[in-house]
Amino acid sequence: MNGGAPDAGESRHRYPPRAVLAEYACAALGLLFALGPFAVATPLAPVAGVLAALGALFAAFGVRALLRHRTCLRLSERGLTVDGPLPRHLPWERLTRCSLGYYSTRRDRRGGWMQLKLEAQTRSLRIDSRIEGFETIARRAAAAALARGLALDPATVENLRALGVSGAAPDAG
Repeated sequence: MNGGAPDAGESRHRYPPRAVLAEYACAALGLLFALGPFAVATPLAPVAGVLAALGALFAAFGVRALLRHRTCLRLSERGLTVDGPLPRHLPWERLTRCSLGYYSTRRDRRGGWMQLKLEAQTRSLRIDSRIEGFETIARRAAAAALARGLALDPATVENLRALGVSGAAPDAG
């Protein structure tokens, strides 16, 4: 992956520090509560197993936060490039699927986040709406999908409209 100067028309996107710091804090608190009891006592085997499993879960969440913190997404006319610990490139001309999901945290659907899932043959990429410039990324991905003649499911079309992206047509089949 090219770490040099950006191409003309290329933009760079990162997860904002505030979002990543919140993930670090959740992982640290989870580890503290899950593994803290081992520092003061030896729990019974079943309890120790549950606490260890929770500790592993929060550790994995912390690793995911670290990966997000160290990742930069480059958007260009050629595709999306992920620079960071797990680099990859998803070229627009190989795009095979584009979907945009909304995940609500409240019954009234006023709180939540979106996740853009892109696939190109054997590669896939998931980007959540907390990344800086998410609307720009979603707009470009939708344009690439439509240019390739890919059908967008009705939920994706509705979610794109919620972002202000027009011209997306639902799957006619």
